[in-house]
Amino acid sequence: MNKNRTPRKTWTAPRLAIVVLILALALSWSGYRLSEKFGSTVSTQGNEIGGSYRLVALGEGNVTEGDFKGNWVLVWFFDTHCPKGLCGPVLKTMSDTKLALAREGVRVAPLAITLDPLHDESDDLKKYALPLGDHVVPLTGSPSMIDRVAKEFHAPNEMVHAEDGAAYHLPAPRIVIMDPQGRYAGTVDSTAGTEALVTRIHQLAHRG
Repeated sequence: MNKNRTPRKTWTAPRLAIVVLILALALSWSGYRLSEKFGSTVSTQGNEIGGSYRLVALGEGNVTEGDFKGNWVLVWFFDTHCPKGLCGPVLKTMSDTKLALAREGVRVAPLAITLDPLHDESDDLKKYALPLGDHVVPLTGSPSMIDRVAKEFHAPNEMVHAEDGAAYHLPAPRIVIMDPQGRYAGTVDSTAGTEALVTRIHQLAHRG
């Protein structure tokens, strides 16, 4: 027998636990790095339309769907190259709806999400959206996250051209309405106007 042979190490329970912990930390770090590179995953949370997200609110940092719990949430997609005659009335409708329902004690969060995060910087979003609808919350994010959120909310991904030749993303034809628990409630045509949007939320609230 060779007395100099190195004894074989046994895999005791503590040793296995340490190895499992190291592997778990490595996988967690890898997942973090991938999420940083490609954006966090979007979960539908069982919704027919909509889901979870992490976007950027101007001057307020990151926001998620959880930040708007307790509100009727209006979600609409556009970009700042959209002709103001086309997109401006939608922003005003969403803003005016918030004010109208606030008088009834109903909380509303109107969210306007850019479809062009590479070109719509914070200042662009402020200058475009707030004069048209000063109670709207403009949101942006990484291109990958915007793409995923747009798909979850069934927003179009189509470029169109204005009469002056400027290109812009086709704005969403419908405003998505999420209830105060964060569940999909319904939609309304984006051109419906304030009275119709207020009426639609009343209908959805009574139906619940």
